Amino acid sequence: MTEDSYLIILGVVIVILFIALLILTYKVFDLQHRMAGGNKLNIPEEKSAQTKTEQKIEHREEEREEQKIAEPKNTVIRDINLTEGISDISESMRRYTIKYHLDSATLASMDGFLIASSHADSEREAANLTARYRENAMTEVGDTHITPLSYRGEEILLIFRTTQQVTKERAEMMIRDGRSILSHWL
Repeated sequence: MTEDSYLIILGVVIVILFIALLILTYKVFDLQHRMAGGNKLNIPEEKSAQTKTEQKIEHREEEREEQKIAEPKNTVIRDINLTEGISDISESMRRYTIKYHLDSATLASMDGFLIASSHADSEREAANLTARYRENAMTEVGDTHITPLSYRGEEILLIFRTTQQVTKERAEMMIRDGRSILSHWL
């Protein structure tokens, strides 16, 4: 009888361990899913005790950071010439990225062919993003923006990367300068 009770207790312990293993596995998969989805965990940071003076200084610094963020950034350098004194269209595109504070800029035809770009290895990007635009009329993919522009009766895509907000006025200037680059080189 004592052997039977030990077996029963052992069976209960195994069941409890199995349930604990299932719960742990679920938690791990849930954590992986949340992290893969871009959701960051809110793990509070431990802060050391601060004096009132340190708290006031930290509060002032936070206010200064908020003011910096609120101040509009000059998003266009107007005195950059995109075509004069340049040997090729790629250099025009590099100047274009400087003028508008962009990470990169590409001009592509609607059939996915690269016309010009500010960076190397942009042929695949032009093909992929043009296909996305044609299929879904998708104009933003993360920090990449896709803007159509008309040039000599053809629709050309201006593809650029930036983390800055693109205002309507800035977008119109970018389209106008994209046309100017095309008309100078093509």
